[in-house]
Amino acid sequence: MKITILDPTHPFFKPLWRRVLSVLLPGVWAAVEYYNGATGWAIMFFAASAYAAYELLFMYDHTMKKAAEKVEADRARLAAEAERRDEE
Repeated sequence: MKITILDPTHPFFKPLWRRVLSVLLPGVWAAVEYYNGATGWAIMFFAASAYAAYELLFMYDHTMKKAAEKVEADRARLAAEAERRDEE
C-alpha cells in the first residue's frame, strides 16, 4: 500500500477552485511567516505549497488517468474471476 501525503484522487479535489485554493493558502501563509521573520516556517509552508501545486495542478490529469486505468483493470480482473468461478 502506497502512503500518500496528498491524495489527488479524492473527490474533494475534483473542482479546480479547491485545488488552486489548496495551493494558494500555504503559499500565502509562507509569505506571512516570512514577513514575521520565521524563515524556517516560511520554507516549510512554501515547500507544502510547491508540493500541492505539483500534485494538484501539474500532475492532476496524469494521476486521474492512471487511477481510472487501475479501476478499469480491477473491474476486468474481478469479472474474469467471477466468470471462471461460474464455469467451475
